[in-house]
Amino acid sequence: MRAATAALDDPPCCWLCLEEGPDESGKPLIRNCSCRGSSGFAHLSCIIDFAENKSRQAFERDKYNVEFYFRICPGCDQYYQDDVKFALAKAELEFVEREYKNNHLLYIDALKERMITLDFKDDHDRPELEIICSKILSIIEEVDNDPLLQYNGLTRAMAMAQRGMGSFRYQLENLKEAKKHFEQAKHLYEAAGDTVVAMGMDRKILMIEAKLSGNKPEVDKAAKVIYWRKLYNECVKKNGENHLFSIDAGILLATVLGKAYHTIEAERHLKNLVQISRRVLGIEHKLTKKALAKLQEIKVREVYVSSEKDWFQALRYESDGEKIVVQGPLPDRPLPERLNERNLDEEKILTVASNDIVPTEGTPVVVKNLQCSQYPSILVPAFMRLKRASYLNGKIGDIRAYSEDDKIFEIHFEEEGFKPTKVKLENVSILFGLPEQKLKRKAWSLPKTILALSALIFIHQKMSHSGMRTQIMLPTHTSPSVTENE
Repeated sequence: MRAATAALDDPPCCWLCLEEGPDESGKPLIRNCSCRGSSGFAHLSCIIDFAENKSRQAFERDKYNVEFYFRICPGCDQYYQDDVKFALAKAELEFVEREYKNNHLLYIDALKERMITLDFKDDHDRPELEIICSKILSIIEEVDNDPLLQYNGLTRAMAMAQRGMGSFRYQLENLKEAKKHFEQAKHLYEAAGDTVVAMGMDRKILMIEAKLSGNKPEVDKAAKVIYWRKLYNECVKKNGENHLFSIDAGILLATVLGKAYHTIEAERHLKNLVQISRRVLGIEHKLTKKALAKLQEIKVREVYVSSEKDWFQALRYESDGEKIVVQGPLPDRPLPERLNERNLDEEKILTVASNDIVPTEGTPVVVKNLQCSQYPSILVPAFMRLKRASYLNGKIGDIRAYSEDDKIFEIHFEEEGFKPTKVKLENVSILFGLPEQKLKRKAWSLPKTILALSALIFIHQKMSHSGMRTQIMLPTHTSPSVTENE
């Protein structure tokens, strides 16, 4: 431990030239990757020289992988980020234009990489973005006119470039041009076999068409969840869950889940992402910080306090659940701005009656005190009512809808095999901390169990009449506590 501490106390030096302090031009040592301790520091000029030499060797060896050394730190094997990424993307483009301009794949990939490091909203970056778009379109036109130049790797690179140009035009409110780029991107992604990403282009096209017609784009939350699940799973399949791209896609999936009120799934997903990102990228990496911030945001339990006529954050229950402690009021802003703009010093902490609050959609809850009155007697036999009501007690789920007139919540349960159920306010408690996720088990439903028993008895009787002996093995899981919600 002392040796490690001593190493951290030593002044860092460039891992390439081994010199401490600024380079000959006066530029300081930099590091913006996932290296930790005193490792990973280098002069930008040294990184560029190293990347150029290694890229030449890579090109001579296999004609590709030129971009690797400009984008990934060889020390931690993770992507450079922020200011270092910005500078190296520019250096990579200058290098490729100088030495490999006739290689369409290397050139369009370097142009695309530089484009995504620029700020589409910044007027200062806009002239360079226009030049990059012009160069990309020139390459695409040349490739389209020569079938010999068309192959899968280049098709995918052109798709990514078209997608980038579409996003740039969309930011400029040039919707018609943006739509053309997204349509081209969709066609190229389909040709390259990337059907999931092509679905994303479809969504962007539909959104633009709605805007062009003067309508508000419809947001299908369920469709967005399906799409982002597919995209994340595809990313994990290609790169593994520890890859930076998978972590980034996972954070986006969690954001979509939260907006669709799948809060329990989003929170569990983010906890896993934070652990992976801390281990792989380090606690100072921007994706780790982003995942942590999103996790803290999604763990906030928002409630409407009727007596205060405002929104507060619920903190905990007291007096055996009869009262609840809240803090607020929260700023009148949409999430996440509502949480980012909070001034905790000006907020007040109140203790109010539990029946004075209404949890918002997406709040994780646990069902409690359900009685047989929850179920119409005409539909459920009397001997089953109590069991049918009580077996949901203790089950956790998200609030997906709320009827203000009836004071009824629609709960979607985390555990598989349970259908959405409508319950009253007094039959739910806010879940402030998620329990450990239960292992999946096959649930026996009570009606199915009765049918199974009837079938076994029938078989036993038939075999008894025929003189055959048999032994009936009864199912072990017949408790209503693990039955499906019919």
